[in-house]
Amino acid sequence: MTRISTYAANQSALMDLMRAQKNMFDAQQQLSSGKLATDLKGIGYQAESLSASRAALERAKSYEEAAMRTGARLEAQNIALEQMGDAVSNLRTSVTSKEGDYIMHQVREAFYEITNALNTKHSGVYLFGGTRSDVTPVNVSNLSDLVPLASANDVFENNQRTPVVQLDQGYTLDVGMLASDVGGEVMAAFKRIADFDAGANGPFASPLTAAQDAFLTSEIQNVITALDNLYVRVGENGSKQTQVENLKNSHVDRQDFLTLMISDIEDADMAEAANRFQQAQTAVDVSAVTFSTLNDVSLLPYLR
Repeated sequence: MTRISTYAANQSALMDLMRAQKNMFDAQQQLSSGKLATDLKGIGYQAESLSASRAALERAKSYEEAAMRTGARLEAQNIALEQMGDAVSNLRTSVTSKEGDYIMHQVREAFYEITNALNTKHSGVYLFGGTRSDVTPVNVSNLSDLVPLASANDVFENNQRTPVVQLDQGYTLDVGMLASDVGGEVMAAFKRIADFDAGANGPFASPLTAAQDAFLTSEIQNVITALDNLYVRVGENGSKQTQVENLKNSHVDRQDFLTLMISDIEDADMAEAANRFQQAQTAVDVSAVTFSTLNDVSLLPYLR
């Protein structure tokens, strides 16, 4: 009977020691990692909520990154549009001059600036090429190249599909503009001026002839219309920039909320973990002493 009782006591003490060691190990893991557990099983009934929150956090991060890339593209697009606006504004001023040589010099400068802006690249992609990136959106480099063309539209190589990005679940935004839409009117004005300069009433001279003056007077309104169209495009681009910035901020706020939610589920209370570790350490010491004492129990002292 004594042997049976001693064996049971030994087993009980051993189980207490092992339990205390596990509790100490768990508390030590929490102190070192700052987490309640190293896997979802250790989280218990909140494991499903934790998995869903982590997935939502990753989506918010990816949407924020998409918004940042889109914002950079729209900013580059805005710079190009403003550059074109400045060039067309200078063109409008120059065609009111009475000096033919000066007018054509300014027209060529404006053409160069417009063409460069329409062929702007961002992150290796043409901003105004639609979804086409194998050729420049505008295929001419000199004002004189416009003369043999049947139409000003022949200079454009963009396709008709604008890039679309997804910035949230169920929300996409058309972020591109087409060279033919943005520059169509001003390119038509350039061609009319180039054709006139190369035609029977050209080249433009100083002072202007009556025919040249009449032509430029009639062309001013076309240039103004082209400039107004560019300002509309600048406004549209600015509106999209605001949308993208708001979405980006929304995703940042969502990440902050989800991070706090995840922290509430998986992060350990460090003060509580330290207290449990101390208690578990004490329990280990006590259990170890008890187990050692029971192992030394013998009837020999009583039989002498």
